[in-house]
Order: sequence, then structure tokens, then C-alpha cells
Amino acid sequence: MISSRHEVLVTGMGAVTALGPDLASFAAGLQAGRTGIRRLTLFDPSGYRSELCGQVAEPDFPDVELPPSTSRPDRFGLRAALDAVRDADLPVEALRGAAVAMGTGTGGALQSEEYVLERLAGRYPDARLLVGHQPAAVTDLIARLLGIRGPRNTIMTACSSSAVAIAWAADLIACGEVEVALAGGAEGLCRLTVAGFSALRATSPELCRPFDANRQGLNLGEGAAVLVLESEKHAQRRGARVYGRIAGYGMTTDAYHMTAPHPDGAGAARAMRIALANAGLPPEAIGYINAHGTGTPHNDVAETRAIHAVFGAWAPRIPVSSIKSMVGHTLGAAGAIEAVASLLALSCGFLPPTVNHERAEEGFNLDFIPGQARAVQVEAVLSSSFAFGGNNAVLIFTRTPG
Repeated sequence: MISSRHEVLVTGMGAVTALGPDLASFAAGLQAGRTGIRRLTLFDPSGYRSELCGQVAEPDFPDVELPPSTSRPDRFGLRAALDAVRDADLPVEALRGAAVAMGTGTGGALQSEEYVLERLAGRYPDARLLVGHQPAAVTDLIARLLGIRGPRNTIMTACSSSAVAIAWAADLIACGEVEVALAGGAEGLCRLTVAGFSALRATSPELCRPFDANRQGLNLGEGAAVLVLESEKHAQRRGARVYGRIAGYGMTTDAYHMTAPHPDGAGAARAMRIALANAGLPPEAIGYINAHGTGTPHNDVAETRAIHAVFGAWAPRIPVSSIKSMVGHTLGAAGAIEAVASLLALSCGFLPPTVNHERAEEGFNLDFIPGQARAVQVEAVLSSSFAFGGNNAVLIFTRTPG
């Protein structure tokens, strides 16, 4: 639990998404309400329920020699980490004792699939294709290439993985274990993911419409985001620029169903209440909710009910949006990418829209920011990540004075 003894600040961010290769393109895309959802070209998507995904262009590494076994999510995560460290203007010596925490899902499964397909065709591909299959490979790569020797952790709680990773890293700082941490998530598309969500009939053959009455499901995505976290004292000593403060978090487990959320959003509501209590904030202090907002029929209903249960009469007055219709559902990286969007909302004074949202389902009664971004300065943002198995994680970010 976040301790008041050591405030946790966010001083750097990096993002690699379907909106572009860096933080600037991500911020510009969110503000413009632009979607990066396109037809998947990594492999043949025909035969699946949806061919639309938030596919990411390969990042550049002009000054880094990558090991030959690095997978797509490894490269996404490393690029985001390098950019976050540069964005924070963090000195090399501050990284040595830092922590690294990354959330992910399938690891380098795409390379493993390529290996298996080659073997089935009677060929003998390079076995190094299998090295990146381990989900922890991205965490190890970041630590190794940045010379980080502190605690490291790889979290796999499906779609809440990177939100949990951020909370874990924040706890290390709050408890005085470390002064600096890199925390985030990385995910790459693969056949297993696309086929699995297609079999569940969770994907939409059209562009995703979160919270819309005509929503048909989600569009999958890939990418990465990494945050530089610092104790307040460490950040002040070096005069760091600050995006915001991690005020609190909440985590719960529904244990209701392997894939479906509790219909009333009970576990999600508990996670929100815990996060508010952890942050020491009343519900009416929240000025914006960055929703999980998958665009699936059941998830959007459950999340909406949870928001109403927690915020009561205040709920219709809180702007709520989902960025998944712009970058896709990035699974293990979603919590981190949406944390970056939340911090951009705090620090840049705009709220991202819910793209493709035209008409809310009857009874939802929330402000989903349809159409275009909204120029509003808020003081506190709640970011929700609700995963398969009811693995719920909620982060709260607040502005810092000055």
C-alpha cells in the first residue's frame, strides 16, 4: 500500500503504440482523436472474426545492438524504457540500484509460432527464435541493457498486468526499498491471441465502439509503455520535471468466471473503493476516469455499473473515456499505456475522447467524451484495468503543486 512516508512521482514516460513510435505521437493522436486500428498484416488474419488490430511499426534502435533473440514485445518494451529514461533525463548512476517491473502476456509467442510452422514444413529454423518466448525476457532485456541491478519482477495477470507492475514498483519506492523504478508493460500480437479472442467472439469485425449501444467487441492491439517512478526526495534533489503523483491503487480478484466479469462489476467497484481509500480521496475528487472500456457487451455493462456503485450521484458528472478504440486492447500492456494517457491528461490539460462512440446504451448515463478531446484541467485521474479471471487493478494519479 502506498505510504505517505515516501511520495511516488512519475518523472518520465515512453510509449510505443499504434498511434506512433513515441510519446509525442501518442499524445498527439489522443488529442486529435485519431485511431491506429488497421487491417492486420503481421500474418494472414483471414478466417478470424476480426481482421482489425492496433498493429505497431517496428521501433528503431540506432545506438543499441540488440541480441538476435529479441522478440517484438521485447523491442517495444526496450524502446519505451529507453525513451522514458531519456524523457526523465535520468543519470546512469540512478539506474544501477533501480527496480524494473513489467507486465506482459504472451511474450515472444509470434516467433515461437514461426519456429513451429517452419518445423512443420520440414525445415530447421534457428532455435534462438524460442528464447524470447519467456514473458520475463522483456524485463531482463531492459535491466541488462540499462545496467539495472535492483529488484525486478514480471507480472502476468492478463489485461491488468502492467497496472499491477506499476503498483508493485510504487510500493518499493513508498516503502523505501528503492528510490527509482522503471515500470510498465509490453505486448505483441500473435496468432494465439487473435485466434483465442476470435473463438471467444470477443473481437469486433468493425471498429471498436466502447460503451456504445451498437458495440460488437474489441479490436486487439500491441505496444508498450514505461514510466520512470521516483521518490519525491530523489526527484527534488535532481530538479526533475514531474508528470504527476501515484496517489494510490486498489487490486481485487472476482473469482467469478475465467473470462466474464461479475455482472454487477462487484470486484471492479471494490478495487476502485480501495484505490480511493489508499489515496485518501473522496469519490468527488476524481475529475476523469480512464476506463478499461473494451467495447464488449458484458465488460462495458459491468464497468458502468461499478462506476455508478462507487461514485453514486457524482458519476454522471465525471468525464469517462476509453482509448482502446484508438490503440486497440493491448492486453498485458494496456494498464501502462492507459496510465501514460492518464498522466498526459493531468499534465497537458486535455481528456482523450472515446472514438467511434455515438450513442450510449440505455441506462449507462455517463459522460463518455464522444467525438473529440476535451480541454479540461483536472486534479485527479482514476485509471482502471479489469482482466480475465476478475484480476482488477485501479491506479489513481494526482497533480503535484507548482
